[in-house]
Amino acid sequence: MESRKTAILYQNEQKTVTLIDIPLSISLAQVLPGQPCDRRLLSTPPLEEPYPSTEPKSCAARARVMSRMGPAEDAYDYADFIQKGLQEIRDSHKASWCLPRKVRSVARSPRKKRRIEDADASIDHAVLVQEPHLSVLELSSQLTEACTKSCTYTISAEGCMISIQNATSRSAEISIPKPPAIFHIPPHSEMILSNIGGRTSWAFKYEALRLYPTSTATASAGQFDFILLDPPWQNRSVARSKSYKTIRDEDPLQLLYEELDQHIALNGLVGCWVTNKPEVRKAAKNCFEAWNVNLVEEWVWIKITASGEPVYEVEGLWRKPYEVLLLGRKAIPNEVSAPVNGNSAKNLSRRLIAGVPDLHSRKPCLKDLIDPMMPNCREYRAIEIFARNMTTGWLAYGDEALKFNWDGHWTDFP
Repeated sequence: MESRKTAILYQNEQKTVTLIDIPLSISLAQVLPGQPCDRRLLSTPPLEEPYPSTEPKSCAARARVMSRMGPAEDAYDYADFIQKGLQEIRDSHKASWCLPRKVRSVARSPRKKRRIEDADASIDHAVLVQEPHLSVLELSSQLTEACTKSCTYTISAEGCMISIQNATSRSAEISIPKPPAIFHIPPHSEMILSNIGGRTSWAFKYEALRLYPTSTATASAGQFDFILLDPPWQNRSVARSKSYKTIRDEDPLQLLYEELDQHIALNGLVGCWVTNKPEVRKAAKNCFEAWNVNLVEEWVWIKITASGEPVYEVEGLWRKPYEVLLLGRKAIPNEVSAPVNGNSAKNLSRRLIAGVPDLHSRKPCLKDLIDPMMPNCREYRAIEIFARNMTTGWLAYGDEALKFNWDGHWTDFP
């Protein structure tokens, strides 16, 4: 049984530098504060050494690459910021950079050739069994009161959306026969299993109002105090590894461009994970402007080895060892959001989150970092869109919202 009450291994007084254990952050987010965490999330072995460099070998070659790439509109040099943060952790934190992990090994199909850049994208195929992929139609045909036990569920009229809610203070289970599978539902949580955007937009609006029909001190009916977005941005190494689905032909945020604004509470927070491609950052910032959301902070997740070294060169051109969360706040009435693309990158507040990578693309759970920013850290409405696991007290929305709540991704202590 896990006795730790937090996955934060180090955090300075200003909360601008944090070291977090990623698997534990997700595990603890499956129970209420104070409840024992008696199950462990299966993970990958922590990376011991940085990945081999794929950077240009000479200054001339580097200069040629940089000239082809061109300057980004709001380029910011993260290298110094990251190195200072890591040095602060080294000076103040004398324990391990991650906690021991429980790893399940399975046979991996042989590969004729694998690019170096795919190394981190394929690691999960070597350690975890394959979870069942259930469509909305397949799951809806098997849901009964018997298999959902203490959960309640609804299926939209057209069968394009399933909503499951656990209103109790204990974890619940969903058990289905084909294929045989058990999913664990955290307490006080909801899940909407559905494709995002298109013909499901109206169904999501209805479901948000059904789940949250009344107003609170900070949010109107169907609105959220915090919205977290982890869009499946197109990525070549991810596409090759097939570790998760990406959207090839369109900006994934365009699926939410018009509908999301009405679900953001006034003065609410919106967080969006972006890749390091300038066009991705621009797309996210355009949506912030459309939603009247002011960009207020950037949270930089630096991926490190078990000894605290960045997994790639911090100043690398081809691969970056970090991802950025853009964090914005919904403008109040009669207040127009500042042009996000016009904000000076140098003037933004930034926080560093260091963590040893887990499965490819599985990011640290931010609940412990977001809670203190809410007016009432115990009672606020939060939704994760494009979610791949559920979180206690939050609503998970997407076509993979149950992915890491499958029993096969977990094991009992010890």
